Amino acid sequence: MIIQCKQCSTKFRFDDELMTGDGVWVRCGRCGHEFFEINTKRETFVPSMAPSPALKEAPPVKEAPPAEQAAPKPEAAQEAAAVPGPAAAGTRDAAAPKAAPEEEGLPEEDLEEDLPRASFWTPSRIVVYGILVLLVVIGVYLWLFPQIGRDALNFVSPGAGDRLLGAAPRTAPVAAAGGINFAEVKERFTKSTTAGDLLVISGLAVNEYEYPVARVRLRGKILDGAGKVLGEIETYAGNLLTDEELNRLTDREALAELQKPEGSDMPNVNIRSRTSIPFMIVFTNPPKEVDEFIIELAGVERSAASN
Repeated sequence: MIIQCKQCSTKFRFDDELMTGDGVWVRCGRCGHEFFEINTKRETFVPSMAPSPALKEAPPVKEAPPAEQAAPKPEAAQEAAAVPGPAAAGTRDAAAPKAAPEEEGLPEEDLEEDLPRASFWTPSRIVVYGILVLLVVIGVYLWLFPQIGRDALNFVSPGAGDRLLGAAPRTAPVAAAGGINFAEVKERFTKSTTAGDLLVISGLAVNEYEYPVARVRLRGKILDGAGKVLGEIETYAGNLLTDEELNRLTDREALAELQKPEGSDMPNVNIRSRTSIPFMIVFTNPPKEVDEFIIELAGVERSAASN
């Protein structure tokens, strides 16, 4: 059987054969506390209503002479004697040491085992959280690079990217006026933390005149599928914005940077014949109905160096 110290709660194995009567006094091998352990397996004896004849005929017990009462019991008998029931509480001090050798002879084994805590990262939770993190990463990637996400979805299922993210603007034939042509025109979508969705159109303005020109001004238009103009912006060549500036500047600040006549990144004052100058046009939060764009020459001046 298993017994437990009433003071330090240490558990021990106790031989059932050593449990007699109503219980025994034992001493904790760890803290030394003495306590009475009740015999929980003792069968309750219910005496009969009438005493048996054997008890009636039993001879009276004679008291031992004083010499015999004073004679000490053998030491072995004292050590083996177990203190009976709770009525012996008054003799606790004398009985406890006698029962101590029985308890001290038992193996002291602490049966209290700490149960391991269940880990929070179970395999099922790892899978669920991994899927959630993957979805968040994909969402952020599509938010920052919608064109790449659109192309990927269209590759998996034709037309899925256009249905989910909207159709990408198609590059329209570039209009050329006078002696200015356009080359390497391309568009891309990006995100700005201050301005929102951006449609960035960039390219080169090529001077086909036989003389130098200056202050090349361009006009960008976005149209829907029916050819209706949804918006237009004019900027000067020679002004470019970095990705950091596109992300940081508001729509008004970005437009102001792109409308500097002399150009901030490349001089727009003396563009020689057969040379080019870069340009950039930015539409903020373009409508989803955008289907194509057009670049036109809005104005150009003859350079003073040609006079």
